[in-house]
Amino acid sequence: MTLNRETKKECNQCGICLESCMAFKSGKASFLSELNEMSGTGAWNCVNCWKCIEICPQEVNIYALMMERRRKEDIPQIIGQTINNITKTGCAMTLRGINQVREMYGLKPVRLIEDRELTILLE
Repeated sequence: MTLNRETKKECNQCGICLESCMAFKSGKASFLSELNEMSGTGAWNCVNCWKCIEICPQEVNIYALMMERRRKEDIPQIIGQTINNITKTGCAMTLRGINQVREMYGLKPVRLIEDRELTILLE
């Protein structure tokens, strides 16, 4: 079905890659679902563990195919927000109040980077 540009081999839809996919195992549509002609769009659900690439008996360049798909699609809002958070704060998630949450679970507080230090690091 899908031609691998580097090895010139095709995906034969054996599904072995799906068995290793963490996104698929957690119930999310994955890009591998599409390669195996299952419903869903999941090019953005990949957790980048690369297990599918390691296990593929056809040596299909799954990463290249996934990135090709991502270039054609809009970035999902949640991923766009994550990118903005990283750009602005250096963290994917807002950490304000994290020590109160950690305290509730009996965990030691973490030292957060001050805004001034973060600005210097990001510049």
